Amino acid sequence: SEEKKKKAREGKGLNAKEKTVSAVSSTKVEKQSEAKSSQSRTLENGLTIEKLAMGKPNGKIASPGKEVSVHYIGKLQKNGKTFDSNGGKRPFKFRLGVGDVIRGWDVGVNGMRVGDKIRLTIPPSLGYGAKGARPAIPPNAWLVFDVELVDVR
Repeated sequence: SEEKKKKAREGKGLNAKEKTVSAVSSTKVEKQSEAKSSQSRTLENGLTIEKLAMGKPNGKIASPGKEVSVHYIGKLQKNGKTFDSNGGKRPFKFRLGVGDVIRGWDVGVNGMRVGDKIRLTIPPSLGYGAKGARPAIPPNAWLVFDVELVDVR
């Protein structure tokens, strides 16, 4: 179906984007994917953080030890299937940087400002690893989370 092809292209785009993160600022452009945003960075461990929207410049900043509240949608990168979401519900609260959530969230949410929206592409090593989280998350799954920071306390 056309939708499956589109999702497959989007999934491939994420992998291409990882390789071309700094292509925008570099004079030597290699294989630049059609990046929606130049606000994307990949850390050594494979975690990609893409800024989708900016919050208030003076918004509170998420930092380790703070309680943060987020809205999120979690999808499997492989097929784009949503496995978890709290959109339209009360924000999900957790203490940042203390292992309350998967490592990809502890790393990715750190430094966000209230109102920021990001997309985290999380490798299995920073997600649910070789075991996965059955039934929704298979072993060795790459995850994509759209996260909006609602509050920091």
